[in-house]
Amino acid sequence: MESVSAFQAKTHLSELLKKVQAGEVFVITHRGKPVAKLIPFSEEIEFDPKEGLNILKKIRTSISSKVNIKEFINEGRKW
Repeated sequence: MESVSAFQAKTHLSELLKKVQAGEVFVITHRGKPVAKLIPFSEEIEFDPKEGLNILKKIRTSISSKVNIKEFINEGRKW
């Protein structure tokens, strides 16, 4: 996986797209930090239900107190 700067991606987009169509993957960086991944398009949806459940379990365990949905709604209305 090759890294390219945002400027390089902008100036060489057509070349990058040809390489991506051929199966290559690029990480686009901004000021040296990765911000995006340019990958070949796939019609297939890659979803693993077990992985989704594990993510939800991690989120639930990371919340230390009970969540009050009314508080979230009221907080959202302030914005």
